[in-house]
Amino acid sequence: MDRRQFLSFSAASIFLTACGGGESSAPEVTPPLIDNRPDTGVVSKLTNEQWQTLKDNVLGRVILPTDEQPYSLARLSFSTRFDHIYPQAVVKCANAQDVQTAIRFAKEHELHIAPRSGSHSYGGYSTTEGMIIDVADLNDISLQGDIATIGSGARLTDVYDQLTQQGVSIPAGSCLSVGIAGLTMGGGFGVVDRAHGLTCDTLQAVEIVTADAEIISCDANNHSELFWALRGGGGGNFGIVTQFKFKAHEANGITVFEANFSFDDFEDVFAVWQTLAEQWPNEMWAQCLPTWVFGGPRVNVRAFCLNPAAEAETLWQNFIAQTGATPSSNTQSTSSYRSVMLGTCESNVASCHLSTQFEGGTMQRSAFGASSDFFNSLIPPAGVRALKAEIEQQNSDGHNGMIIMNLLGGKIDEIGEGETAYPHRKAIVSAEYYLPLHPSASNAQIDTAQAKQNGFRQVMAPWSTGGAYVNYIDPLITDWQQAYYGEHYQKLQAVKNQYDPTNVFNHGQSILPA
Repeated sequence: MDRRQFLSFSAASIFLTACGGGESSAPEVTPPLIDNRPDTGVVSKLTNEQWQTLKDNVLGRVILPTDEQPYSLARLSFSTRFDHIYPQAVVKCANAQDVQTAIRFAKEHELHIAPRSGSHSYGGYSTTEGMIIDVADLNDISLQGDIATIGSGARLTDVYDQLTQQGVSIPAGSCLSVGIAGLTMGGGFGVVDRAHGLTCDTLQAVEIVTADAEIISCDANNHSELFWALRGGGGGNFGIVTQFKFKAHEANGITVFEANFSFDDFEDVFAVWQTLAEQWPNEMWAQCLPTWVFGGPRVNVRAFCLNPAAEAETLWQNFIAQTGATPSSNTQSTSSYRSVMLGTCESNVASCHLSTQFEGGTMQRSAFGASSDFFNSLIPPAGVRALKAEIEQQNSDGHNGMIIMNLLGGKIDEIGEGETAYPHRKAIVSAEYYLPLHPSASNAQIDTAQAKQNGFRQVMAPWSTGGAYVNYIDPLITDWQQAYYGEHYQKLQAVKNQYDPTNVFNHGQSILPA
């Protein structure tokens, strides 16, 4: 997850977000585990002349396997699980016209397209043996009034850096190397979403290149059905976004509370914590994180608060008292919005980029398994006991892991269920089941970890909605249409049929045309 790059309140703070990882529990690998061999064994499907035609018609770069060192880095995604995949080409687009040209070329030569922004797709859907169309260089960020215009290749570290310098921000995630595109199109969790909504909820307009290589702008009044679909319908389904416009909010200070508990207290702590969605004002957001990485299981709870510190402190201490448990630590701090969001990267923003993607970046790629769940109702004691028992069993079996549980509600469920494609508005708790591994882990080890995390969904099925978060996409979910999209799937298919009827943009769990 590169979680240590986000917050430095305590050792447990590295678990704030699900971003990929394992570095925190294993020595850092230097240099990164990369196959730099000139001969990758990729047999080009096209002639040199054909590739040259593409190069001559884009302003950006066309990186081929014969380009050796640039290719060995450009092909890699965030997860090491997909290092065995070698694309025919990586097109680093410099503008929307390059995206148009790349799409036309790929279609003409029957090359599968994988759109890429931050390359964090858990299922490996931002890589391919065909053509990666990479929008990382479309990363301009500007502010006019309260509207932030953000290129689809911008990373969250740059979004927070540049917007907070102007006193504003947008609700976004906590994994700083993530690209804005995938985050937004899948929904977008973050520490201020109870107060300001999901990332997609502040979206005002989108520029996108469709399957027929047309650049269109969509908003509530233009191509409104596509605009609806791009807010929760997931990335890589309808086209390649090149620019977003968001409504920004003031970036005021944040008070952070954090407490650590013995795992013996998990049932009591969680029973109270999950009620906070109804007890606390929207300005207070919280996580509950059972972890079993550094030794035996333990429980960490934290809150991020935009309301006055004195009010937040009273509510926090009431929560602690209601649990009946005595935390081993209980801390409070108030910092600027910028400091909280950038953490240890505040003084060196460039370092919070992936080392394989940016000069000066120090964040490493990751190996992990992950899955997710949603809960619309309080989990009863039997469900909490079942969860605790599974954690204890996995720990006993020698499997590290964590569960990142977010408090939802607030602004999120004030938006109607049908207003956007995001279908989990009524959930009060989300869970990401996460097992970090060393970056050198084999694919077999990663697949075992994935199965372990997916197994939590079966354990909690009697109490969950059966839903799953498309941004934590899990290839092992067989009923993914219902899990990711619920009742919205048929409408999403209709949008797909209108804008990509021949299924140009497709992957293992992509929306199919109606």
